[in-house]
Amino acid sequence: MDIFKANCDAIAGKDRVLAERLLSLDRGPVELESTGSGEFTFRRSGRYFHSRYDPWREASIQAGEILHRKPDWVILFGQGCGYLLRTLIEGKKEKIIVYEPSIEVLASVLQKIDLSAAYLLENVFLCVDIPSVINAVRGHVDGFDNLVCYHLTPYGLSFPGELSDLTNRVQNAHITNKVAIKTNITSRLGWIENYFRNIGSFVKYPPIDTLRNSFRDVPMVIAGAGPSLKKNGQLLRELKGKALIMAAITAYLPLVGMGVIPDLVIAAERIDLPEYFTYGVEDKKTRLVLAEVSHPAMFDRDMLGKFTFFNGYVTLSIAQAYLWGCSYFASTGGSVTTTALDMGVMFGCDPIIFVGQDLAFGDGATHVGGGVYGEQKIRIDAAGGQVVTEEEYVTAPEKITGTHQLLWLKGLDGKPVASKYDWVTFHQWFESYMGYLKKEGPKGLKVINSTEGGAFIEGMDHIPLKEAIDKYVRGQVNVDDIMEEAVNRRRPPDLPALLSSFEELCGGVREIKNLSARIRKEARAAQKSFKDNGLTLELKKHVDKIRRLEEELFKKTDKANFIWETVTGLTCELKEHQRGEYDENSPEAFEQELNHVLSSYGKIEEMCVKFIPELNASIGLIKENNAALGR
Repeated sequence: MDIFKANCDAIAGKDRVLAERLLSLDRGPVELESTGSGEFTFRRSGRYFHSRYDPWREASIQAGEILHRKPDWVILFGQGCGYLLRTLIEGKKEKIIVYEPSIEVLASVLQKIDLSAAYLLENVFLCVDIPSVINAVRGHVDGFDNLVCYHLTPYGLSFPGELSDLTNRVQNAHITNKVAIKTNITSRLGWIENYFRNIGSFVKYPPIDTLRNSFRDVPMVIAGAGPSLKKNGQLLRELKGKALIMAAITAYLPLVGMGVIPDLVIAAERIDLPEYFTYGVEDKKTRLVLAEVSHPAMFDRDMLGKFTFFNGYVTLSIAQAYLWGCSYFASTGGSVTTTALDMGVMFGCDPIIFVGQDLAFGDGATHVGGGVYGEQKIRIDAAGGQVVTEEEYVTAPEKITGTHQLLWLKGLDGKPVASKYDWVTFHQWFESYMGYLKKEGPKGLKVINSTEGGAFIEGMDHIPLKEAIDKYVRGQVNVDDIMEEAVNRRRPPDLPALLSSFEELCGGVREIKNLSARIRKEARAAQKSFKDNGLTLELKKHVDKIRRLEEELFKKTDKANFIWETVTGLTCELKEHQRGEYDENSPEAFEQELNHVLSSYGKIEEMCVKFIPELNASIGLIKENNAALGR
């Protein structure tokens, strides 16, 4: 097998499209030259990219600079002939994301230099575009990891725009990874609590995929609550009965104020949001689309109808969604408008048009007025890297102030627009999802960004809303009739199977609770033995028993995996603890480990005690519904 084919075969294992793209090139246009040491270098625009004398020595110095910073992951801007990549791997640094900004350079190098062994490593990723780099960061780099970006000087000089864009977007991506950890810590417990309390609503209201393919080739508009919505939101009035209109809950009241009642309003907050509704006739003319982990009071709103959607990141949903009659997990980028896009694809809509999806600060505001937000003030401190916000909120007695890290996105006019971490997260998801649609989505599907303000989203068409309406919206569609017909075809929940599932969950939680208590008992005994007698055979017996009990507990968790989601903060504490530097054979380290055992399993036991009554209540509710159906 020739070198080029071997390289492409190795690349295909992680990126088939890139491998096929490389194979389609007859040969790379960049000429490789021999160096004084017999290796290769090359020139581009008159600039040498590696030493003409000893590129391996040069790479050794560069690797030393990187490894001195003790990174968990390295992002290389520019692969070149691969000297630095291979030197890092030889130094046992095998978590590397390589961004080669020139496909011509890459193709030329791969003709003569065998890098297949590097590409075959599990955590080495080769990318030729920035969205692929961001996907690798979001998918493989932990928020706790130390990430080092390094660029070869000739690449920085030759591709300054790409380097600046990469640096900014990698920083944004890593921040969103850290934020995801924080979100998990603060939200997971609430999500699980809401899931159990929404059992009755899952029986009553159909899952969202009841509408699968119900709106084939019907235009869809997804309305966010960005500041620009005030520019064109009123145009949605002429779309009523011609398109499916879906609004983020934050955009609902502003749209009502513009005379627009959306067909669907989507929400996923784990807290109640009573201030987002009119409590008038408008509410009774629209339907709610609610996440399974939404606050139970949201399911009690007096609306025309409701649908539930399930998330693939909730263990309980993964285990039970099909039993509730759902065969669809919403792909979500952390916001309801990202989720709405995936739903629109599932509905069969075409085109899908966005409005109010700014993802940036605009016109001195974070959100469009006319809803829960009143007067807003934004102060951007570019030098300090911060954005200070001051907002009136309908239920707050005084203005709410906040300080956010300032991040930047490419704007519609190509110039940077000020943003913050959650919007950057959504932006990254949109661009990644658009890449997915291009490769795997419905052929010819158009996704249009008619926001007319804020960030540019790669992969979407960007045209004004009026132009999009004139070009793509034709004919009438009876949205209510289509939804009612679909709801009548709903697949009912499998209540007997759900009853068995909840009973197994409850049994698993009881076993985890009992084993956690036994582990803590042994840990306390080990503490006493260590304090009284030091390192003895009696202490070893306690430690060995703790390990056996832990192994037994981990086997039992297959019956109730959701319990780990409720102690996400504990998992994060453990990661921080493991990153610490200490002599693991010292008495202090041993005592610290025992304290961690006591604390960790105490929290697990506490969660088990908390959820056993919740599970019993769910079992009772399922039995009641089963009995009502005469089963």
